[in-house]
Amino acid sequence: MIRFEGITKKYDGPPVVSDITFEVTKGNLVVLIGPSGCGKTTLLKIINRLVKPSAGLVFINGENIFDKDVIELRRNIGYVIQQTGLFPHMTVRQNIELVPRLQKRNKAAVAEKSIALMQMVGLDPDKYLDRYPSQLSGGQQQRIGVARAFACDPEIILMDEPFSALDPITRNQLQDELADLQARVRKTIVFVTHDMDEAVKIADKICIIYKGRIVQYDKVEEIMKNPANTFVAEFIGRNRIWSSPEFIRAKDIMIADPVCANGDTSVLRCIEKMRVQQVDSLLITDKRGRLLGMISAKMAQAQADKGAPVSTIMHTDFKTVSPDHNIVEIVQLINSNTLSSPSVSAIPVIVEDHEEKLLQGLITKSSLLTTLSQQYLDTKNVV
Repeated sequence: MIRFEGITKKYDGPPVVSDITFEVTKGNLVVLIGPSGCGKTTLLKIINRLVKPSAGLVFINGENIFDKDVIELRRNIGYVIQQTGLFPHMTVRQNIELVPRLQKRNKAAVAEKSIALMQMVGLDPDKYLDRYPSQLSGGQQQRIGVARAFACDPEIILMDEPFSALDPITRNQLQDELADLQARVRKTIVFVTHDMDEAVKIADKICIIYKGRIVQYDKVEEIMKNPANTFVAEFIGRNRIWSSPEFIRAKDIMIADPVCANGDTSVLRCIEKMRVQQVDSLLITDKRGRLLGMISAKMAQAQADKGAPVSTIMHTDFKTVSPDHNIVEIVQLINSNTLSSPSVSAIPVIVEDHEEKLLQGLITKSSLLTTLSQQYLDTKNVV
C-alpha cells in the first residue's frame, strides 16, 4: 500500500531520517514511534508531500507519489494533527464538509455523510453539527478532526500525535474508540506517537525509529517478546510484556517436548517412566502424535493391575488449549473448577486437524509459575 524506498531528509546538519525503507500493508494501523527528534513526524509528512525528501521514493499502490498532482494526492489522504486544525469561524458541519463541497459533491449526499461520520465518532449530529469548535471540549474537537479526515473516504489516514494534548481519561477513551473504529473500517493508518502504551494499544505493527533510522519494525507482540537490541528493550521497557499479558501465548511458555507414552504401554512401565523423567503425569499419544489421554502418577499407583495397558485407566476428558491461547486464559482455566481431573495438574497444547487433536506441547503449573516469576525477576533486574 505505502512503500518507502531509501528515504533520506537533510536540512543543514545531519540527516533527519536516513535511508528509510519499509512498507505499510493495506488496512494496517502502523505506529511510528521514537524519541523526540528521531524523524517520525518528518516521515509522516513525506507521505502527503508536506515535506520533500532529499533522496528516495514513496509509492502508494505502486504509484510514485512525486509523479502525482499534489492536490489530488492529498484529497485521498486524511490528516489528523494534535491541534485538530479545525477552522474556528466554521461550524462542525462546515469543517467536516469543507473538502467534499470544494470537490462539488452532491449536497444531499455530503449532508448525509456528515451525519454518518458524527455517529461514527460517537457524537450526536443533532446536538453538535451546528456548534463551533470553541463550544466543544478537547476530546470532542479531536473526534471532529477524525470525522473530517474520513469525510472524503480516503484510503490513507495520517495521524500526528492526535491525542497527546488531552487529559489521560479522554486520551484513553479516544484510543479505545480508534481501535474499535479501525476494526470496523480497516483503513491504512500511519500514526505518530511518543507513548509506547498508546502504540501497544492501537497498533497492528510498530516502527521504532532512533536517530533517523529504523531499529525495529514488526508486530507488537514480536517487538515485546524479541526486542532487536538494547535500545529497543529500554525504550519499550524491559517489563513491558507484563502490562499486556495477552501477548504471552501458550506456544511461548509450553514444554515443547513433553513426556509421552503409547496406549499399549503397561501401567508399571508408565510409573517407571515418570520416575526416571521426574514428572508426575504422562500424555498418551499414538504414532501420529494424536493426543489420546492423560495419566497421573497417583492414578497409576492406585491401579491394582500394574500390567494392564495404560489406555484402560487414562483420563480422556480434560481441558486443552491451542498454541495461541494467552496466559490470562490459561491461568483462568487452571484456577477454574472446570478442570475435570484435578489429579492431572497440566494442560496439553493441541492443534485441531480434521477433528483430531495433535499434541504440540504441555503447560504445567510448574512451568506457568516459572513464567510468572520472571515478571518479578525482570523487575528486580531493572536498574
